Amino acid sequence: MARPALIAGVSLVQMEALADYGTVQYFGIGTFTTGIFRVWYGMNDSTAAAQLAVLLLLFVFALLAFEQLSRRRARFHHAGNRQYRPARLAFAGHWGWLATGVCLIPLLFGFLIPAAQLTVWAWRTAPRVVDGRFLALLANSLWLALGAALLALALALLLGYGQRLRPRPLVRLAVRSAGLGYAAPGTVVAIGVMLPFAAIDRGLDGWAREWLGLSTGLLLSGTLTALLFAYCARFLPVALHGVEAGLTRIRPSMDDAARSLGSTPRGVLWRVHVPMLRGSLLTALLLVFVDVLKELPATLILRPFNFNTLAVRAYELASDERLMDSAPFALAIVLAGIGPVILLSRAIGRTRPGYDAVP
Repeated sequence: MARPALIAGVSLVQMEALADYGTVQYFGIGTFTTGIFRVWYGMNDSTAAAQLAVLLLLFVFALLAFEQLSRRRARFHHAGNRQYRPARLAFAGHWGWLATGVCLIPLLFGFLIPAAQLTVWAWRTAPRVVDGRFLALLANSLWLALGAALLALALALLLGYGQRLRPRPLVRLAVRSAGLGYAAPGTVVAIGVMLPFAAIDRGLDGWAREWLGLSTGLLLSGTLTALLFAYCARFLPVALHGVEAGLTRIRPSMDDAARSLGSTPRGVLWRVHVPMLRGSLLTALLLVFVDVLKELPATLILRPFNFNTLAVRAYELASDERLMDSAPFALAIVLAGIGPVILLSRAIGRTRPGYDAVP
């Protein structure tokens, strides 16, 4: 029964590894992502960068196809309607300590040791690094993440509710297509946004110069519009998954009862669904917020001039081998994201099978 979760987990790790840029660039590992950046910035060749992005996207789609093919038509589920708490294994003596140590390895090397080192470095460099510019970067990151999360959540709510109202094949196809953005690396999404937005800007500027005698500049590609659009395209599936999961727990009879009392579809959404989806909406909002807060590749490509975030500044300092100076920025990202992660962990723990089982 664990097979679908294992396959999905392996596919998710593979896609995250493909999308990573900061780590592989710092250690000098040549990947598709670093190659796209090198061609885009070093050679100033947008065509070649787009070709590399398409190749990377094809590889991602191949991973998704492999995951679907591995499942085929197999279904894994409980045989009955009752769900039970998973049985706990009791280890005695040294086996218990060994099991505890194995379970602590990811937490120790993945969070505790790096966070402790960042804390030590941040304590040493804070008097010199934490200033007005640091607070400005923190504000930029928080407002940008919050704005992108709210936009993605609004779009996810519209798509999820639209699919509930009209579960037609075309609507389902549109929702599934919108859900493919998370599989694409941030670099691919950024290039896919930059090229058409730049073409639109050139067209608008040419029209304004000819007919109005003024220049519109970079209305789309040179502002936060392109960056917010890329964030929504990249992380909309995260919000959409949370909204859809919440909608499936609302019985259709609730909609029918509200409609029979004279409510419009919009009224059903705001008066019935939104209050009942409060937990799911908050979870989706926090997930997108954390993802946007630490997003690097798309921000590097699409950010306006003289606009920085904590992730970009930490990357710039680390690239200059100023690791201690980058620690406060990296630690701020960790602290800003740790609260939502704790809340999500508690919410996931409450929804595990068996905790709401019927006696």
